[in-house]
Amino acid sequence: MGGGVIRIELGPEGLGRARLAVSPLMVAANLLHALVYDPRSVEVAWRARAREALREHGLELLAVLGGGGPYGYAPDFVRPVPLTFDPTLDAELHQVATTPAERVRYEVTGALGGRSWDPLRVDPGARLLQETLRQGEDRLARRAADQLDKFWREVLARQWPRLEADLYGDVEARGTTLARHGAIGTFDRLGPSLYWRDGGLELPFISPTRERKIDADTVVFVPSPFTRRVSICADEFGEAPAPRVPVIIYPASIGASASLTGELIGDTRSRILAELGRPSTTGEVARRLHLSPSTVSYHLQILHRAGLLQRTRHSLEVRYQRR
Repeated sequence: MGGGVIRIELGPEGLGRARLAVSPLMVAANLLHALVYDPRSVEVAWRARAREALREHGLELLAVLGGGGPYGYAPDFVRPVPLTFDPTLDAELHQVATTPAERVRYEVTGALGGRSWDPLRVDPGARLLQETLRQGEDRLARRAADQLDKFWREVLARQWPRLEADLYGDVEARGTTLARHGAIGTFDRLGPSLYWRDGGLELPFISPTRERKIDADTVVFVPSPFTRRVSICADEFGEAPAPRVPVIIYPASIGASASLTGELIGDTRSRILAELGRPSTTGEVARRLHLSPSTVSYHLQILHRAGLLQRTRHSLEVRYQRR
């Protein structure tokens, strides 16, 4: 594997039709993907809330689909192309639930890598996708929509007004950039890895080939609070049943990822997390925070199960440290 470039051929007319959008489901799917591929781009409180929701509500299918599939490719039907500037959650969930069967099969097949495995040794995520797909593409799409709905309401709904306001602020800031620097100057500033060259948008990516081209009539740009780099949702392999409009997700520039630790996981656990920049025992944390060891131990177990702490043993001592 080496460095390559994905190039979206737009031309002047395609550039003129390019637009921005604020998408509830794109933010949710980006959070799921970041949990697997770039967890440090997500504040610890968001990671804890998201992982708890996936575990407590049995959202195994969503974890596989949103997190990148068993072999790294994330099916894009769970992050539908925004049809308007600010689609509602229900409208986007309807898009997911009614995804055409051929599109579902095309993308899930890509997530499975087009392979067949010994069922005794297959990756658990691949097995779940295979089993669900055998029940029918329509059922898989509806199940994905139901789990997205549950995840969004458990993890994002309470904070969405604040997040949405920040994302609107980002789009407004892009409008100012557009007035000062034009469309090309605006898109060049969405991230250090995205740039316009000779009639197309180019984005570096890891690939065994040097360049992959996508012909598109337009492109949609969506800001996200849960990413540090530009990424793309586009048809990635073979002959797509109906070409998808490419969506470029870029880091939101205005406070959408501001600290929410205390609000999301509680003041006591946020204080304990703050103390664990270096390995510490339960007793050491208890003394520094003036809490009882039993109280600290209770919260440490919860934080460890949420994947926010690493635990190591030194002789008779157990030490915890923030991941």
